[in-house]
Amino acid sequence: MIVLNERKNLERSLPSLSFCDEIIVVDSGSTDGSAEYARSLGCVVADRSFDQFGAQKSYAASLAKNDWVFNLDADEWVTPELAAEITLLTQTPELNSIWIRSRLVFLGRIFRYGRESRVRVLRIFKRSAGDFDRASVHEKVVIQKPLETITKHHILHYSYPDLPGYFRKMNRYTSLAAESLRTRTSTPAAFFRAALFPAKFIQFYILQMNFMNGREGLLWSLFSTYAYILKFIKAAMRS
Repeated sequence: MIVLNERKNLERSLPSLSFCDEIIVVDSGSTDGSAEYARSLGCVVADRSFDQFGAQKSYAASLAKNDWVFNLDADEWVTPELAAEITLLTQTPELNSIWIRSRLVFLGRIFRYGRESRVRVLRIFKRSAGDFDRASVHEKVVIQKPLETITKHHILHYSYPDLPGYFRKMNRYTSLAAESLRTRTSTPAAFFRAALFPAKFIQFYILQMNFMNGREGLLWSLFSTYAYILKFIKAAMRS
């Protein structure tokens, strides 16, 4: 797990990992007591300045004693049912990677409809079979010869507990995404993307069925559309 000022989230996520042989936390300069809290629970805590998500997580994985690695974000929670399932699957010698189903919890509501209720992420893998890429954002694990399966149970992703937290995270992620887009996005292209706001909103809200998630689904669709456009505008304005 990589963290920066995640103390509140760690109080939920770290206890859900009690089934693991060891818990490794790589901290990049927290000032809210995240590192101290993790140590108090017996976690292995290392300090590393943040450069890229992929590189940070690769470093964390390199500290593991065992071959199997489970990558969990600080704002995620492992249900007891998923923990039991993971324990069984990692004892299967024919596997080297495990995809996990994930559901978004947005402003306290578990999304049971839409794309956010059907997310699948490769989170468990053998270090001898692969590693994280070096993407600045939206990093992924690359497995050379995947022997994989997918869980029946879900991680719950408590990514945005309140609106201020959402906008802080959105600003950070759109800035990181803009870095990778900068050489490929012109000002006219950015404003063309902005003109697509109604179409993107329809995609998020209607086509992806977020209207079934109530008020939170409406807000999620509006904010997701805004974030999609903002990263292109940021890329163009700094080019």
